Amino acid sequence: MSDAPAPARDEGAEATTIIGTGAMTQTEVDAALASAPAVRDRGPFYALSFRNFRIFFFGQLVSVAGTWMQQVAQNWVVWDLTRDPRWLGIVSAANAIPYVMFSVWGGQLADRYAKRTILIANQTVQMLLAFALAILASGRWIKMEPWHIVLLSGFLGLSSAFNMPAQQAFVVELVDRRDALGNAIALSALRFNLARVIGPLLAGAVLQKYGATWCFAINGLSFVAVIISLTMLRVRRTEPTKHEMHVLEGFTYILQSRRVLRLILLIAAGSLFTWSASTLFPMLADLFHRRQAGFTMIMIFNGIGAALGAALLAGSGDRISRRWQVYGGSALFCIALQAMSFAGAFWQVLILLTIGGFAMIVFGMAAQTLVQEEVPDELRGRVMAVYSLVFQGLFPVGGLEIGFLANRYHALPAIRINATICLVVTILILAWSLSARPRRDALSPIAN
Repeated sequence: MSDAPAPARDEGAEATTIIGTGAMTQTEVDAALASAPAVRDRGPFYALSFRNFRIFFFGQLVSVAGTWMQQVAQNWVVWDLTRDPRWLGIVSAANAIPYVMFSVWGGQLADRYAKRTILIANQTVQMLLAFALAILASGRWIKMEPWHIVLLSGFLGLSSAFNMPAQQAFVVELVDRRDALGNAIALSALRFNLARVIGPLLAGAVLQKYGATWCFAINGLSFVAVIISLTMLRVRRTEPTKHEMHVLEGFTYILQSRRVLRLILLIAAGSLFTWSASTLFPMLADLFHRRQAGFTMIMIFNGIGAALGAALLAGSGDRISRRWQVYGGSALFCIALQAMSFAGAFWQVLILLTIGGFAMIVFGMAAQTLVQEEVPDELRGRVMAVYSLVFQGLFPVGGLEIGFLANRYHALPAIRINATICLVVTILILAWSLSARPRRDALSPIAN
C-alpha cells in the first residue's frame, strides 16, 4: 500500500458490530457497517455508553493507578540504592530487551487467539511479579539489590510483549460502533493519565509513611480489579485462526503505507528522545533538594498535564486536524522540555512538565488513533505490536541513553540535547508529510 488515497468512508454508516474477533469476514463487516444507523450526538464520553468498554475502563483505571504506584516506588528505590543515573537506565533497558525480542510474536498471538484470554494470563503474571517485588523490598529474607529489580523488570517486559499488542487491538472489540474508536482511544488515554495522577499521589503518601513494600503490594492487589473486569466482558467467542500468518506482515504493511510509516517514525523519535526524559525525574527532584516529595510532585504535575490533553482529545479531538495534533503536540513537547532544561526554580519545572505532559498525550494519542483507523482489521494485532514495540521498546532504550548522557553532562543538559534532536526529527517528518500532500488530491489532510 502506497501513499495513494484510501477508499472514502461513509461516516454516517459506521459499525454496529464487534470488529476484529475473527468470527466475521471483511465483507460481512463492511455490510454491517453500511447498515448501521447514524449517531448524531456522540459527546465526549461516547465510548462509555458501551457496556464492555465501560467495565474495562474502570477496571484498568484501578490497575494502572497501582502500576504507577509501583513505577514511582521502583524508580525511587533504584535511585536510593545506587545514586547513579545509569542504574535508572539499566532497569529501563532490562524491561526493553525482552519486549523488543518478543512483541512482534505477541502481535501474531493477538491476531490468532482470543485477546481476552491473552490479557487475563498476562495480568496474572504481572500481579505475581508485583508481589515478588514486595517480598524482596520487605527485606525479611533477602536484602534487596539493584539487580533484583533489573531481573524482575526483564520478566515484566516479557509479559508486556504479549500483553500490549492484545490490549491495544482489543479496544476495537469493546465498542459496538466503529465511529466510537477515536473516542475510545482518547478515553483510554484519559484513564491512563488519571491513573498517572492518582498513582503517584498515593505512592507519595504510602512511600513516605509505609515504604516501597506497600506500594508494590498494593499494585499486586490492583490487578485483581482488571482480571475481574475482563471476566465480566461479553465478547464474542473467538476460535483460533487457522489460516497461515507471518509475523513480519505488520512490518511489511507499515513500510508500504507511508502515512503509517511517518507516524511510527515520529513515535520512535518521541519514545527514544523525549518520553525517556521521565527516567531522570528522581534526579531532577534531588537537583532541587526535594527528594521523595519532589519526585511525587513531578509525576503528579506531569500526569495532570497529560490528563488535560486526553480530556481535550475526548471532548473536541474531531474538531482539530489530526495532522496538527500529531506534529504540533510533538513540537510543543520538545519545546517544553527544552525550556525546562533552563529552569532555575522547582515551580518552573512543574509548570513546564505540565505543559509537556499535555503535549505528549495529544501527540501520542492522535498518532495511535490514526494508526488504528488506518490499519486493516486482519492485521491489527501485528501492526499494533510494531507500534507498541516502537513506543514501549524504545522508551527504555532511550532511558538507558539519557541515563548515561546525564551521568556525563548532568540531567538538564541531557534533556536539552534529546529534546533538540526530537524537535529536528519532528520538523523533517512534517516537511515530508506536507510535500506528499499535493500528490494525494483525494486524501483529507486530517488523515495524513
